Amino acid sequence: MLTYPAARAKVVKYVQALGVDLEEGDALVVPDASTIERYWGWVFFYTSKLWLETREVRYALAGNAPILIEKESGTMHVLGTAHPVEAYIASYERTGDPHAERE
Repeated sequence: MLTYPAARAKVVKYVQALGVDLEEGDALVVPDASTIERYWGWVFFYTSKLWLETREVRYALAGNAPILIEKESGTMHVLGTAHPVEAYIASYERTGDPHAERE
């Protein structure tokens, strides 16, 4: 069973390995305030440090889909950006698959 710090560390490692091209002095960050916690695990978000600090559109990321981590197994699911995060969570809670067809 994963703890929150272990799950977050797993997401940080994944995000750092993405190789996103950022401005000099910028970095990808996983802000704790954005994390959604459920009984089954967490949904983490990541963004640009400079966007988080300045809210300047030029630092915003595109396609940075949230990441769901299962507490029991440690399985990581990269969600999508086509639907609201709540839709992916509802699919996961209903079927065990965040990408299952929506009703």
